[in-house]
Amino acid sequence: MAEAEGRDRWSSRTTFILGAVGSAVGLGNLWRFPFLTYKFGGGTFLVPYICAFFVFGVPLLFLELTLGRTFQGGDPVCFSAMHPRLVGIGWMSAYGSFLVATYYVVLIGWVV
Repeated sequence: MAEAEGRDRWSSRTTFILGAVGSAVGLGNLWRFPFLTYKFGGGTFLVPYICAFFVFGVPLLFLELTLGRTFQGGDPVCFSAMHPRLVGIGWMSAYGSFLVATYYVVLIGWVV
C-alpha cells in the first residue's frame, strides 16, 4: 500500500481487488462447497445460493465498500461516525474478523 495524506492506501485497483477477493473467499467455498453441492442435489442448491448472493451478498459488499470509502476508516470509525453509540458494532465486527483469522491460522497449520 502506498502512503498518502497520513493514511495507507492501495497502490492500484488490481491490488485492492486481489486483497478483497483473498479475504472474501474462504476455505469452505473452495473445499467443502463443491462436495456438498454434488452430494445433496447439485443444481437445486445453486438456485437459492445464487439468489442469496445477489439479494444479500452484493448489496452488503457495496455498503461496506461505500462506508469505508466515505469515512476513510475501519469499522469502529465508520460506525462511530454514523452515531457514537454504534461504535460497539464496529468493534464486534473487528473482533469477529480476528476470530475468523485465528481459526484459519489453526486450520492451515493443521492441514500443512
